[in-house]
Order: sequence, then C-alpha cells, then structure tokens
Amino acid sequence: MPVQTLAHKIVLTNSALEEVKNQLETDLPSHVYFHNENYLEQTFAAAEQLAEEAALDKLETEALRLATIFHVVGYMDGGKKYWVKSSQAASDFLQHNKAGVELTALVETLLAALEPKHEPETTLEKLFLDVCYSFYGDKSFLERTERLRKEEANGSKEKIDEIAWVERLLKRMKGHAFHTSQAETLFGKQKEKNIKKLKKSHQAMLKGMLNAAKNSSISANSGARTMFKTALRNHIDLTSIADSKANLMLSVNAMIVTIGLPAFAKFLSGTSYLIIPGAIFLLTSVACMIVATLSTRPVKVNGETDLKLLKTGKTNLFFFGNFYQIPIDQYQASIKEVVADRENLDSSFVNDLYYLGISLGQKFRLLRLCYLIFVAGLSLALLSFFVTYFISTR
Repeated sequence: MPVQTLAHKIVLTNSALEEVKNQLETDLPSHVYFHNENYLEQTFAAAEQLAEEAALDKLETEALRLATIFHVVGYMDGGKKYWVKSSQAASDFLQHNKAGVELTALVETLLAALEPKHEPETTLEKLFLDVCYSFYGDKSFLERTERLRKEEANGSKEKIDEIAWVERLLKRMKGHAFHTSQAETLFGKQKEKNIKKLKKSHQAMLKGMLNAAKNSSISANSGARTMFKTALRNHIDLTSIADSKANLMLSVNAMIVTIGLPAFAKFLSGTSYLIIPGAIFLLTSVACMIVATLSTRPVKVNGETDLKLLKTGKTNLFFFGNFYQIPIDQYQASIKEVVADRENLDSSFVNDLYYLGISLGQKFRLLRLCYLIFVAGLSLALLSFFVTYFISTR
C-alpha cells in the first residue's frame, strides 16, 4: 500500500475517534451511563489487540477500528436499532472524508452484524462482535456494571433491583461465548474471573437479604415482640373495659325497667301526662339493654379451620375458636409447622392482633351507640315530660 494512502487511513481513524469523542462529550444524553467515552476507549483498545492477534491486513484493521468507533454512536439515541444509526453515521463520515468504496462497504457490513438475529459469517465479523462484548473480559467491568444497569433500566422503563440485575447479568455472561479463539485468549480468563466475582457478589446479596429478613422478623426481634405483647395486653384490657361498661348499662337499665314498669303502671290512671315520657324512658332502657347485650355477644366460632390456609397466613391456630374441635395430634402437628416457619409465626402474631382489634372495634361501636341511645332517650323523655305536664296544667 502506498505511504500516502496508509497515512490517509491513519489520519482517518484519528479523525473519526476525535469526532465521536466530541459527540459523546457534548451530545451524550444523561440517561446513557455505560456506552460513554470510557466504553469507547476500552472497545477501541480491544479492537487493536484483536487485530494484532488475528494478523489482519491493513484494510481489515482499519475497518475494524472504524466500526468499533462508530458502533457507540447508535447508543446515543436510546439504543433502539443502534446498528442502523451507527452505520448511517459511519457512512456519512467516510463519504465526507472520501474514503474508499471498499472500506466504506466493509465498515457498513460490520455494523450491520450488530443486529441481534444476525449470524456472523466472516472472521472479521466475528472479531468485531467479540470487540463489542470484550467488556465482559475487562478488569474494570464489575465496577461499571451499575452504570449498565441504570442505562438498561432507563431504556426499558422498569426498575431493576440489584439482585435481579446480578442474576440477569450472570445468565447473559454464562450464555455468551466469544466467536474467535483470539478473543477467548485475550479476554476469556478475565471473563471467568468476572463471573466468579459476580457469583460471590450474588451470594453476599442473598445472605444480606436473608439476614435483613431475619432482623425484620417479629419472632426474632425482641423489640417487636415486646411491642406486640404490649399491644395485645392493651387490647385485652380495652375489651375488659368495654364489657364492664356494657354490663353497667345492662344493670342500670334493667333496674330502671324493673322498678319503673310497676311504678308506671301504678300511677298511670291519675297522671295521664306521664304516659308519653314514661313510655319513651322505658323503651329507651329496653333499646339500651338490647344494644349492650349485642356488644358483649361472643363471636361466632365453629372450632375448625382449613389447615391448608396456614401457609397463606389466613388462619390462626392460637385462637381457640379455630381449633377446639380439631384432634390433638393434628393440632400438635399444625402448631409445630407454624412455629417452624418464621413467616407463618409472624402472620399468626399479626392476625391475632388484627382480629382482636376488629372485635374490639365492633364492641366500642355498639357501646357508643348504647350510650347515645340512653342520652337521647333520657333527654327526649324529660322534654316530653315538661311539654305534657305544661299542657295538662293549662
């Protein structure tokens, strides 16, 4: 090849490298974290190594360099069909700089090989694809994986947590194989080291997640257990208070009915103005007794439960209403199953507190209604007494 032509090609490569670097500095979107200038430099160095290792001729080496430089351009616009955009950018540059037809066609062919369904046919295409995935065998790859995760998450509009990302990356790297022996020689050993490091990282993440789950478990956390014991004790005390108040209303209104009904009947003939207020007062007392009785009514239980629901946390074997008709051997086996599974045990704690709260809420709702009826009925009886007495004395 003439010296002038060789020099022209060297200048062409340097010019292309400088132009793409300038584009990356000025036009690279903020959501492109991985395919940046560092990636360009790493893949360009890999292309130089592979070209030398494969003993490519001058034209093939230049085509490999230029394809490596321009394949990054396609990622600047979201990465969709990046090989088409990269090919167009390379074609425009080469035509503008009056590169040869053969070189231009070769670069476009290499960039077209980036299409996911394309199977590489020539050695040069295989080398180029190995260049693009040479970062798997780069020493700094693990430090840059977080950037790749952010870029892919932004492109797919999905949130990828660290564990899922490492699992996805491991699957990709295990399923990937370099197309050429040269790439395997240069990057294969480091790639295997990166896979081992990823596995260790994945195991550490899983272990950390398990430890976090253990620490967040109610049964393993003394502070959480104390909180639940206090909450359960408070709920039980409130239930006792609600029952006491209901019993008080029952006693008071039962006394009113017991004493008031005979007295009402005795004085009814001579004091007709007492009929309306007396009837209101007695009806109020009867209504209060009914509502107070409903507030103390035990919940309906059948003494059995579907043991298949234990794993779903929808039943609780620590409440007598769910087990008093279950055989002792079956109950013992089920309790052991609950205690052995920390998640089920936590669900039992939570369910016990929840349903106790539901029962307590119903009690206080009815108790409040009882007091409201009593106050309203007493007020209405007094008002009707004054009105009827005033009318009867006129």
